[in-house]
Amino acid sequence: MNDNVKFSVIMPTYGVGDYINEALGCLMMQTYDNFEVIIVDDCSPDNSGEIAKGFVERDDRFIYVRHDENKGVSEARNTGVLKATGDYILFLDPDDTYEQHLLQVIASSLSRNPVDLLVYSFSEDYRNSSTGKIEYTRNITLADMDYDDDMLSTNDAVTIHRLAMQMESVTMLGYPWNKAYKADIIKKHSLHFQKIKHVEDILFNCDFLDHTESLTILNDVLYHYRNQGQVRLTGGDIDDYFELQKIRIRRIYGQQQKWKTCDFEALGILSKEYFRSFQSAMVRQLETGVHTDNILQWCRDEADSVEYLELRKYLPQDSMTIKMLYKPLAEGMFGTALKHARLMEYTKHYFPYVFNRAKQIR
Repeated sequence: MNDNVKFSVIMPTYGVGDYINEALGCLMMQTYDNFEVIIVDDCSPDNSGEIAKGFVERDDRFIYVRHDENKGVSEARNTGVLKATGDYILFLDPDDTYEQHLLQVIASSLSRNPVDLLVYSFSEDYRNSSTGKIEYTRNITLADMDYDDDMLSTNDAVTIHRLAMQMESVTMLGYPWNKAYKADIIKKHSLHFQKIKHVEDILFNCDFLDHTESLTILNDVLYHYRNQGQVRLTGGDIDDYFELQKIRIRRIYGQQQKWKTCDFEALGILSKEYFRSFQSAMVRQLETGVHTDNILQWCRDEADSVEYLELRKYLPQDSMTIKMLYKPLAEGMFGTALKHARLMEYTKHYFPYVFNRAKQIR
């Protein structure tokens, strides 16, 4: 096996003492040897740092860095980039797990076809919050994009730009942990994660795509995203959730406009995202006790926004979820939408397993 490709795995760490041992174990057992793991301890209040140091003592491929003060996940990743010496950079989360042949599969592909950005498939593992046992798994692969190939690879700009929207439609685009980024591009263009909650990942990926001239997408499920009710590094309370989602939508819309690929398909995807976030924002308001009248007034105010007036025209009608949840919003039937939001809030609170299954339906 050609091991000329070196990987830098950057792992921000904060409050993940229950999970990081398993994540680092997945890396120590990789079947490919040419890599470094840069663990950036963002002043974790638990034993995450001590667990990480144990790996550093046993394996010289592991590097431990600690911030003097808590700076957030974006700055932790940026610190890792400054330390990275690899040809490609991976940003892996410490509360997830990875296949032991993750790096080998990526290296094999890059050895044959060295691209700027490599994307691999993943699973979303919904686990019991108490036992950690997997109760439901959903794979996100090329099949979700209606491809039956083992991989897709292209250096055609228009194809890359259209694939970006297709990946966005199946939640493959926004994450940083299912991608291998060419390090030279990040460093040459001084790309960095912005210090902003919730959408820092997609903004970074959009910035990287501005400089991406070649792309490979693998059908191999190599990463396992853990959903166990834990507070994730990029999670926590998000008071301005909907405004952040609108930043995401505006960034993607502007990029597609610049690329001249903002067609009806792209607008339909963005419309679904907008109204899905709209509905979710209503549920979040109900959870925090916002009065019904205030929620309805908020809806009426949002109906005057540029995003609402533009994207309501492109909402597809290709699923029951869209017709039941998003169409009332797009048609200004906010009372009906609020009733649906109440049902969602109730299900989320009392039947989280059912809610997690249902929310995957797009």
